[in-house]
Amino acid sequence: MKFRFGKAVLRDSLSFRLLTAVALLLTLITAVVVLGLSLLLALNPQGLMQHQLERDAGRLINGVHFNAAGTPDSLRVDYKMQAAYDAVKLDNGYRVLDQSGHVLLSSDAASRPYTRPGQDFEPQLSRFELSLNGQDLHVHTRGFAHGGQRFYVQAMRSERMQKVMLDNDSGHTKHTWIAAAVIAMAIFTLVVLVILHRMLKPLRVAAEAAAAIKMDSLSTRLSTRDIPSELTPLFQAFNQALERVEHGFRVQQNFLASAAHELKTPLALIRGQIELNEQNQPADRAQLLKDLDQMARQVNQLLHLAEASERQNYAMEIIDVREPVREAVTHLQRLAQRRQVFIVSLLSDDAVMQRADRSALFALTRNLLENALHHAPPGSKVYIEVERRGLSVRDHGPGIPPATMEMLFVRFWRGPERRDEGAGLGLSICQEIAGFHGWRLYAANAANAADAANAANGNAGAIFRVDFQA
Repeated sequence: MKFRFGKAVLRDSLSFRLLTAVALLLTLITAVVVLGLSLLLALNPQGLMQHQLERDAGRLINGVHFNAAGTPDSLRVDYKMQAAYDAVKLDNGYRVLDQSGHVLLSSDAASRPYTRPGQDFEPQLSRFELSLNGQDLHVHTRGFAHGGQRFYVQAMRSERMQKVMLDNDSGHTKHTWIAAAVIAMAIFTLVVLVILHRMLKPLRVAAEAAAAIKMDSLSTRLSTRDIPSELTPLFQAFNQALERVEHGFRVQQNFLASAAHELKTPLALIRGQIELNEQNQPADRAQLLKDLDQMARQVNQLLHLAEASERQNYAMEIIDVREPVREAVTHLQRLAQRRQVFIVSLLSDDAVMQRADRSALFALTRNLLENALHHAPPGSKVYIEVERRGLSVRDHGPGIPPATMEMLFVRFWRGPERRDEGAGLGLSICQEIAGFHGWRLYAANAANAADAANAANGNAGAIFRVDFQA
């Protein structure tokens, strides 16, 4: 799980908010408990005394051992309790009595039960105080039955011992609670982080999937599996928005393709009529045919752009990149001859295998070469190089002005120095094809002084490169 520690990130983090709320809650609970214990010890010491005496009486009853005749003969309690009776006999003691009040067992070898001054044993009196040797003593009496006989235990604790224990327990209890709260907060924080890491994993996966959605993958939908029910409506709304975007994109693409198809036939008919019409002047006919060729080129490029934008139009396979490159070079030889430009192929000796659509790669190479041929001056060379890492096309034209570099791949944009009659879609088509394959297409000026000096007109020219490992 990745954590970033910027203030804004922490403030907006669900994990940080949850941990903060829990830490405050634990701190508040600890403070309330410690305060409550302190108030209980301060305001109700007698209630605490009664509770402790009742607890001691219960332990004494459980520890009484009987002989074969059913008479108590010993007391078996834990070593801490026994040590307390042995060490401070004047402040802590017990009696085990029969139903007549005769002492059977005692902590100080006494023969008389604890009684109020001037009174005999009172089994019905469960709690009373007395003074002995200048000490105030608290006594609790409880009866129990064994073997059909009635017995009693008396648990005694002095006021002095109770104060000592309260003072010690109070500070110890506070420190224990504070330490326990700190440890609990640390453990809870760790547990919450682990749980949040597991619980938020579907959200991270969904975020990565959403970030990977592009124009050629609009059919992708976010999965709602393992997503908390509170967030499911958000994911469903996002998927519905994607569906609307995809529908609009498909409508646009279908319109583009349909319009281009519909325009091809009328253009062909108009061209035929112009060629058959002998009344047109040669100059007018030439201009009309040129305009029609320009329109036909734009229509064809619109069709290619629509096809390059549709994922289902690609047929991916493992191919040798050099083969469609050779086909593109052969296809453009006539154009190169007309423009008096030489195409130089620098192809790797070894096969360059890539998973790609053959026709799309041919179109990409053809458009890059055609663009270079239109910018290369007569008598110069256009180089196309293919290697394992990618392919590049370079001309020795005027290069790319820095101000227009970012506009190169914008649809229908044509530079002011453009001499051909293109529609401004060729590089956009190349960008669509490269993007679908996961390749990186970029342009740069070949600012190499030595190359510029060797060029036919002193221009270093431009380089368009396709990196297969984007």
